[in-house]
Amino acid sequence: MGLVEGAHFTVKMPEGGKAGYVSVLKEGLSYAAWLSVHGSGEQQKPAAEFVEYILQRAKEKGDDVYEKAKKS
Repeated sequence: MGLVEGAHFTVKMPEGGKAGYVSVLKEGLSYAAWLSVHGSGEQQKPAAEFVEYILQRAKEKGDDVYEKAKKS
């Protein structure tokens, strides 16, 4: 999709094979939203699905989190 680690997201991998996590930075969500509208055909659908997923997860965390994500 074109997101770059460090610029758009960070990855945390704990030692011992435990599950890690990805944090999407504000710039990453903004870029994914831009791609969902302006990206090439191959980029638009995955970017739109990604943005929708992030907004859905934010809504589950509460209205404040959702509104903050929408402003990104």
